[in-house]
Amino acid sequence: MVDKREQLPSQREAVILSILVNGEKYGREIRNEYQKRTGRSMPIGALYTTLMRMEDYSLIGSRMGESSHERGGNRRKYFALRAAGVRALNAFEIFMAGAMWGTVS
Repeated sequence: MVDKREQLPSQREAVILSILVNGEKYGREIRNEYQKRTGRSMPIGALYTTLMRMEDYSLIGSRMGESSHERGGNRRKYFALRAAGVRALNAFEIFMAGAMWGTVS
């Protein structure tokens, strides 16, 4: 049996991983970029469910930012790519390239 963490990421997860390649982002930034890249809306609840699952699989990590007076003292949660996420994204890209050229069995 293959460990879930060793499987390819879903398309949604792969898009999120690719968004995080250029550095950490908070939830709304990720959602806005996801919607821009895919042309599909994503409810914020669905995003955070996906992010938490990805964090459980060690594909990404998170940290809490500083509180801000402009946001009423609320803190943002920032997400960043981890080494396992880079490997998963690379594996997904290789799989998709093979699928495009008909070499995936």
